Amino acid sequence: MIHEGSEGSISFYLNGKLIQSLPSFQSNDLNSIKSSANRIIIQGLRGGCNLKFIKKKFWLALQNLKEKNLNDDDSILFAVSYFGLIKMNVIDEDADHEGILVMKPYKKKHKV
Repeated sequence: MIHEGSEGSISFYLNGKLIQSLPSFQSNDLNSIKSSANRIIIQGLRGGCNLKFIKKKFWLALQNLKEKNLNDDDSILFAVSYFGLIKMNVIDEDADHEGILVMKPYKKKHKV
């Protein structure tokens, strides 16, 4: 099911299947989500975690939240985890079988 907000929707795909759809964030929010994913990776590495551990945690969050109706906090956690996996080259952002699709809101045509 695709969830659409006033700004449109963001759909996340994995293995050719829609795993989550969120109401679209504003572009500055999307950039802050991407920077949050980067910050988590950097802080984890500085804290002594290895990349394998960080990937595992992102995957766990993704697996636990996919295909569920999410509140605002969970949707941000899902997006941060997905973008973290993209940053670590686990998920290809523009592949044909996985990635992200950002859509503008659907506008109905008015019949005269």
